[in-house]
Amino acid sequence: MNGDAYLAVRERLIPLISTSAETPVPACPAWRVRDVAAHLAGLCEDWVEGRLDGYASEPWTAAQVERFRDVTVDDIIRRWDTAAKRLIQLEDHSRMGPPTRWAFGDAIIHEADVRAAVGAGRVPHDAVLLALKGSVGRWRERLRVNDVPSLHVRTLDARDWWLGDPRATGSVSVRTSAYEVFRALAGRRSEAQVRAWDWSDDPDPYLSSGLPYPFRWSPEDLED
Repeated sequence: MNGDAYLAVRERLIPLISTSAETPVPACPAWRVRDVAAHLAGLCEDWVEGRLDGYASEPWTAAQVERFRDVTVDDIIRRWDTAAKRLIQLEDHSRMGPPTRWAFGDAIIHEADVRAAVGAGRVPHDAVLLALKGSVGRWRERLRVNDVPSLHVRTLDARDWWLGDPRATGSVSVRTSAYEVFRALAGRRSEAQVRAWDWSDDPDPYLSSGLPYPFRWSPEDLED
């Protein structure tokens, strides 16, 4: 499932990368579209070659971009294709879990980043929902560790999620779209934007708990 979904992200991104390589990406302020492609190709190569120390850290991702600094966009795409074919054949021998699950989660976030940068509309709704399966679970664990009241996430256009025990007293609910949850959990929304959602009570405990590594609330409002 994740393998097919990952390859679908790649197929949707390639035309955008090919035609808009030098476009700046506001969600990744230091990057152009070609740098996003370099990161995605580099992440694939790092998985298949076992370079996972420092996974998702700034030095790890910076090394991926630097590796492709003098490589043409066409060659980045070719190397990504080669690595992606190897990636989906990898068995789950890593302590981190299925490689394609992690690669898909990263790629779908950056697909949304690139689409916003080039004005190509939003990520398909079914892909957003698949991405939320992982990101909501990681946020649930973050909130559990910080011992905040249970949170009922009610979306306008998809399912609901309980983060914590639905039977617990003092629970809080919040209502917004699935896409907003997806972008917020990837650090693409500011605290002010999330605070503006339809909360039943004070959102401060949830905002101060932050997001699962490596994400943080965006320092500025992002719209896409």
